[in-house]
Amino acid sequence: MRIGPLRHRVTLQQRSTTLDSYGQESGALSNIAPDPVVWADVRPTTGADGAERFLAGAEQVQATLTHRVTMRYRTDLTVEMVIIWDGNTLDIESIQDPSGKRQYLVLMCREIIP
Repeated sequence: MRIGPLRHRVTLQQRSTTLDSYGQESGALSNIAPDPVVWADVRPTTGADGAERFLAGAEQVQATLTHRVTMRYRTDLTVEMVIIWDGNTLDIESIQDPSGKRQYLVLMCREIIP
């Protein structure tokens, strides 16, 4: 894949669970090693409004935006990871190697906006 379309810098992070001082589990994000910052092409796949839904038991509306992220092929990605892009956290929902040649990956990601 040519570098031209890969114009966004994204950070790959892993979710980890830690115990706080009260013994409760809390989630944290940490950069993956060895190279957490990579070049990618990030494109929203839904409109600016996204999809909206009501949260159960509450009078809150939650908007969901989806993104398509293309990057060079790598073997250390899982769907438990997240991508930090332009201050937004994108949950990875699927990872695909569309050509089957291990050249690049297409990740479908979801951003939830509270």
